[in-house]
Amino acid sequence: MPQEQGVKIEEETRRQIAHFLPDAIAKTLQSYKDFYDSDAGFESAKEFSAHHSACKAAIAHVELLIKLAKWADLPDETGHREEDAELALLLANAEAELKKIQKD
Repeated sequence: MPQEQGVKIEEETRRQIAHFLPDAIAKTLQSYKDFYDSDAGFESAKEFSAHHSACKAAIAHVELLIKLAKWADLPDETGHREEDAELALLLANAEAELKKIQKD
């Protein structure tokens, strides 16, 4: 029974994560895109380096959210196809944004 309870906890955790991830990914991407696109004037190499490091951290965070979303992907047992489609679209957009940023 303890193993069965562990499976139920994992399934519930996946459901909870899958539920909040679309909004979390959308907000994260917008926030990081705004930061990346900001017209920050760098007065020193130190400021430039700090901004560059922050952008790298943002990319790593988005990559982790994408991995988490893939881990949390559940078969559609509840009929939430619209939410599943939204998450898939957000993941595709996030991956496309990462590719663009990594090319720059």
